[in-house]
Amino acid sequence: MNSLIFDEKKKEFTILDGSLGKYSFLDVVSSQIVYEDAKYKDKSPMFFHRILVSTLNHSIFIEMKKVYVGIEIQLLNGNKVYVYISKSPVIQYNFQFKQDLKVAKCLNEKLKEFYK
Repeated sequence: MNSLIFDEKKKEFTILDGSLGKYSFLDVVSSQIVYEDAKYKDKSPMFFHRILVSTLNHSIFIEMKKVYVGIEIQLLNGNKVYVYISKSPVIQYNFQFKQDLKVAKCLNEKLKEFYK
């Protein structure tokens, strides 16, 4: 099941996992990939407890936390809405994390088309 569906005809997108609802392409100001600490999901506002994921160091000495991969979308009215890409917690740099990140990058690039 997709977390984010684009409707080119109506110029809107629907978030199915996260900040549920329909939003206009014209309202998108910016977007970025974010990572939520898995232990806080459903216990605090979405993506309030974020993890910084390093792309440089894959050292065994760095704790690999469980995260949810997602996208933060800034709207014209100042509100932020969120999309969960991960369906369950993923460990940084494992196979599922990489798959979720790949999907998030693809969707984020699509979102960037709206505010370039």
